[in-house]
Amino acid sequence: MAIIHGKIECLKRIKETLETNGITHFNSTGDIKRFKKNYPSLKEDLVFNVEKEYESELDTHQIKLNDFQKEYETLKEDVESKLNSRLEKLETKCNTLNTVTAKNAVFEILNWYQFVFLKGVHFVIKTNFNLIVNHKTRPSKKALESFEEKVHRLQHNRNEIISKRLEPKFNQLKHTKTVVDSLNNLIAGAIGENLVEKELSKLSDNFVLINDFSIQFDKPIYNRKERDRIYSIQIDHLLVTNGAIFIIETKNWSKKSVENIDLRSPIKQIKRTNYALFTILNSNSSSVKQALKKHHWGSKQLPVKSVVVLINHKPEQKFKFVAIKRLDELNDYINYFEPIFDESEVSSISKLLIRMNGTIS
Repeated sequence: MAIIHGKIECLKRIKETLETNGITHFNSTGDIKRFKKNYPSLKEDLVFNVEKEYESELDTHQIKLNDFQKEYETLKEDVESKLNSRLEKLETKCNTLNTVTAKNAVFEILNWYQFVFLKGVHFVIKTNFNLIVNHKTRPSKKALESFEEKVHRLQHNRNEIISKRLEPKFNQLKHTKTVVDSLNNLIAGAIGENLVEKELSKLSDNFVLINDFSIQFDKPIYNRKERDRIYSIQIDHLLVTNGAIFIIETKNWSKKSVENIDLRSPIKQIKRTNYALFTILNSNSSSVKQALKKHHWGSKQLPVKSVVVLINHKPEQKFKFVAIKRLDELNDYINYFEPIFDESEVSSISKLLIRMNGTIS
């Protein structure tokens, strides 16, 4: 199995786009495809779940309201019971004072004052019985009434409440759908690149695959023939084998896209990339070239091959300097080239290319 370095570029861009838009619950392109497929049912699920949450909340509030009611009634009964008990004790005391015979005039006066006082207390309590009960149960009754009002609002504004709770959830779902729809081309690219990676992984153990290889040039590489200044290159897959270095570009295009003359030519793009990579790898100052073993005939060259892999459809025409292959033709094409590097050279070239990846040179 070939050694693989780096993540697929399209997957990186998908992840970056999702995270920029605050979407973090997708772990793969498969998750995204399932989301798109299930989008209509996801909207129905939202309505069902919000309604279910509302009903559950209402049930919980009803139970809590019953608890408040029982608490209030228990407290009221306790207060009334204590007041009635006190009235009975006052009445008993007053009756006793009214019937007892005093030993002398002083005791008689004292008993009379006590009788008058207790009779007054009894009168005040009996006259203001309900006011006293209301005062002592006011905090409990206030809490009960407040919660009754809350439950009443919940019961009588069902549709409004559910609609209000659904709105931000619907908006988030629609936002996710909009972002996901904008990723269609990237998702197709990621699927194609993933298929190519899996196919290339079947190659020899000492071959090295570098995904999303890129270099920016501080001083642009000038192609005199094309009058083109190349400031950077980006390669879907850079494969180092014992026969060559392969630039592999993946296109997961439909037949219509392949035949569309308005789409940018992958041939022109990959030839431009090949020119820049070949130039820097085979320059006299190239650290990659210096890693090659000396040959008694002279300095060895690093061959760079260009391959465009079409996942679904490919044109019948052949193109100069660029191989157009289907996925099932790719590995046979790569293995066609005779070995010119030994295992240690493949390893050295790979390590230096990995070090160059993502740099400015």
